Amino acid sequence: MFQEPKKYTDNNHFFFKVGQDLGKVCNAPKDKDGVFKVLELRNGEINLVYIGFSNSNGLYNEIVNGAHFDKNPRNIGWTDQLIKDKTDAIDVYWYVTDGKYDQKKEQVEMLKDFIGLTGKLPKWNK
Repeated sequence: MFQEPKKYTDNNHFFFKVGQDLGKVCNAPKDKDGVFKVLELRNGEINLVYIGFSNSNGLYNEIVNGAHFDKNPRNIGWTDQLIKDKTDAIDVYWYVTDGKYDQKKEQVEMLKDFIGLTGKLPKWNK
């Protein structure tokens, strides 16, 4: 199974499903940057669908207002995607990184690990 970064002790996760307000359920820090991964929960299966990072605007802002691959802010795009894919919920794990460039570097490492295991990018990392 895909490993999560263990070196970052400031981390947590939250669930999001259709009908919820992403801005209210997101518990990521507003003043710290890092990486995050999104797990899709559908039909009793769990699949990693996205690996992202924040770039100086905080994890909360990136998760809630950053652009989904459909170009909509995630607070809209993720709801639309869950409906389209008939997904029960997503589980978003976030990790605060240490330095200015650590979040992008960690995202790249996580993507490399995922590609090494599956041979492809997560489906939302287009």
